[in-house]
Amino acid sequence: MPQTDKRALLAEGLAAGDDAAALLERLVGAGVSAASAKYEIDRLGKDPMAAMLRRQAALMAKQNWLFANQRRLAFEADGGFALDTLDRPDPDFFYRHHYEAGRPAKLTGLIDHWPALANWSLDHFASVAGDAVVEAQVERERSADYEIAKDDHRRLVRFGELVDWLRKDEASNDIYLTAYNSGTNATALAPLWDDMAPITLLDQRPRDGFFWLGPKGTLTPWHHDLTNNLLVQVMGRKRVRLAPPWALARMKNSRHCFSDWGNEALPAGEGDAQMPPVLETVIGPGEGVFLPVGWWHQVEALDLSASMSFTSFRRPNIHVEDYASYGEIA
Repeated sequence: MPQTDKRALLAEGLAAGDDAAALLERLVGAGVSAASAKYEIDRLGKDPMAAMLRRQAALMAKQNWLFANQRRLAFEADGGFALDTLDRPDPDFFYRHHYEAGRPAKLTGLIDHWPALANWSLDHFASVAGDAVVEAQVERERSADYEIAKDDHRRLVRFGELVDWLRKDEASNDIYLTAYNSGTNATALAPLWDDMAPITLLDQRPRDGFFWLGPKGTLTPWHHDLTNNLLVQVMGRKRVRLAPPWALARMKNSRHCFSDWGNEALPAGEGDAQMPPVLETVIGPGEGVFLPVGWWHQVEALDLSASMSFTSFRRPNIHVEDYASYGEIA
């Protein structure tokens, strides 16, 4: 067996926390002679890289133990592992028990005062902003990694043309106005902000928030955000699935903030050794969900859907400045 193969096996074992006996078994099991395996393991005692790998493996084991305790506490809580529903939540209660605790919640009664709940429709969109040029994500279905390659899918379209296409009411994941397009769309669709009003939980600024519009069938694959987010539904329904940060090892996170589970409809429940625990809810017009930073989620439009998302909470919400793992991490 080539030397590089033996070194790769040793590195894999060290990263897994193997002791000398386990390393020997790993090498011999891969066809390395016992004498050669012992020689390689003896060399590790003088290798600073091996010492660092052992330390990192120990730190990872400690982290996994802490995650396991968080899981135990979550399942031992009153009501078990569940998503709370808060109706017209008191801001102090919300911030103490959900925002600061990093605990998601379904929210109702937050935007009952919005004219958008009565006004927003395809006819209304065409009337107030039909001639505006907006940016959308298009041809998403030709790319398995359409969320990672968002820039490749940006296109300018006339809003009225998009509205006419949406009138077909066909299920599709091919075109979607998303938060990523808001740099262009917040100005182009400014009249829609006249149909909104302040939300008590937020510290909103003029023309705040990110507009989402798409047909039934749009899918935002499993990922976690780098901020805390509030998603509120104005038209149609969305199914939101969530998995906790402490399920990291089961979320198949190999690139940036995305999960290799992609668009898979992971079942709600406690999970197992391979499957993460998943919470699931459906939000309809006037309802929302609080998505804490680091919580994995997948969002599926069950109908023609218009939504707003917000990050302007009453606490600092910039968590990206010390985030360094944009590239391959596994």
